[in-house]
Amino acid sequence: MELIALVLLVQGGGGLINNLAGGSKSWFALNHVEMPDALRITAHAVMVVVGLVLVVRRFGWDWFKS
Repeated sequence: MELIALVLLVQGGGGLINNLAGGSKSWFALNHVEMPDALRITAHAVMVVVGLVLVVRRFGWDWFKS
């Protein structure tokens, strides 16, 4: 579960930064899928949120705050 959360956070966060900074093709998975840029950025943000939800469900809010 932790590995899935980590992958979602890295792929989502890194892809989001990559697209907002320049949008070049990179190793982030969604950058290789043909879709409109707005949808790609939204999908990266959703990946980050899902990753954070998984981390919070696993470790709780107290771990997340510290």
